[in-house]
Amino acid sequence: MKHWWGRRSLRFRLAAWFTAVASGILLGLMPAVYWRIGHRLHVELDRQLAIDWNLIEAHLEADASGDVRWKKDSPATPDSAGYADTWFDVWSGERLLLQHWPSGGRVSGPPPADLPRRCHTLRLESGSAARALEHPTRIGGREVVLRVFRDESGLHRTLREILMGFSLAVPLVACLASLGGYFMAGWTLRPIRAMTDQARRITSESLSERLPNPNPHDELGRLAAVFNETLQRLENSFESLRRFTADASHELRTPLTALRAVGEVALRGPGDAHSLRETLESMLEEAQRLQDLADSLLLLARVEGGRWSPDLEAVPVAALVREVAECLGVLAAEKRQRLECAFDPELVVAADRMLLRRAVMNILHNAIRYGPPESRITLQCFSRGPLGVIAIADEGPGIAPEHRHRLFERFFRADPSRARSEGGAGLGLAIARSSIGLLGGRVDLSGEPGRGCCFEIRLPVGTTG
Repeated sequence: MKHWWGRRSLRFRLAAWFTAVASGILLGLMPAVYWRIGHRLHVELDRQLAIDWNLIEAHLEADASGDVRWKKDSPATPDSAGYADTWFDVWSGERLLLQHWPSGGRVSGPPPADLPRRCHTLRLESGSAARALEHPTRIGGREVVLRVFRDESGLHRTLREILMGFSLAVPLVACLASLGGYFMAGWTLRPIRAMTDQARRITSESLSERLPNPNPHDELGRLAAVFNETLQRLENSFESLRRFTADASHELRTPLTALRAVGEVALRGPGDAHSLRETLESMLEEAQRLQDLADSLLLLARVEGGRWSPDLEAVPVAALVREVAECLGVLAAEKRQRLECAFDPELVVAADRMLLRRAVMNILHNAIRYGPPESRITLQCFSRGPLGVIAIADEGPGIAPEHRHRLFERFFRADPSRARSEGGAGLGLAIARSSIGLLGGRVDLSGEPGRGCCFEIRLPVGTTG
């Protein structure tokens, strides 16, 4: 049963649940409504009995022998209009003094000694039921019991008709609820069908299309919005993958073309030892460039793919930045650049030492590469609230505003020809941003075109514990 239900459509299940709930509510209300109607009918009948008892008592008197009779001077008789449908009898103990009954409808026997003092139902000799009200009273000085009746057959007939109406209403309501629920579920799920049809048409070549969202404020609208956001991210990922594939192919083609060209030239050359040595050195240089590019791509893939688990520790920032500055100082010296350092010796951040060192080295290497000769590069380390900041500023050409949003993308170069001539692959800043992001920090860029750049690495302050 569970598997059968699970294979049904959502529209069918919603209609079935709607039918079950509507039928359950009706079945739950029926006993209460039936009891309430019966109670009100009995209350009205009891009120009429009380009126009958008072009217009949006012028309009774005792004769000379002490028996009870209808008043002779009364303008009405028991068969008059308004009294003909009222049955009554008068008892003194077990002796019947007076009665007014239809034929075959009377009650057998006197009223019980312990009178109920309230209205109750009696069974007549004919088998039908009657509502009775009996009270002791004094007529002409004699203690008697006056008992009045009204036929209940009409009341029970009304209740049977109501019960029959309920019995017919349950299947009718169930049918109407199922039909209404089915059409209402179909109307409610119409946006889902539209989204499903649109989703079937979306392929890797049409990721720019979006699901229809006529009402973004309801649950289905929010679902469509989430799917559209997912499609946007997927489109961005596909575009990034296409761009990465094209850029990687372009970057790999250059050293491979150089390797092939050098080899072909060597084969056509004289073949002396000096020429072969120069050829091998050139080929090794291009091979090293290929290896560096592959290592960078591998590191970037591991960091961005979450396959790198950072080993967080308390890293003294001043010592790490000083070590990187000494390592790259030779490159700065070749361009007669000055490295000016201002360190906070107490600053410690929580980071993976290797990832942080690689990020600082990439940014500083970029500053040296793009900084003009005889310029100044500033390295600063300081704390700013709960963050530790490593700032690297150069006096290079800066970054144009239209390039800033793509500066940290793989293989992006603001000046492609110049960067390739200097050996850059356009991966340094991408690796730096991904590495710092993995450590829970961020890399920000400031500066104006023509006045250099300032990169700030911000990481949570750690403890030396």
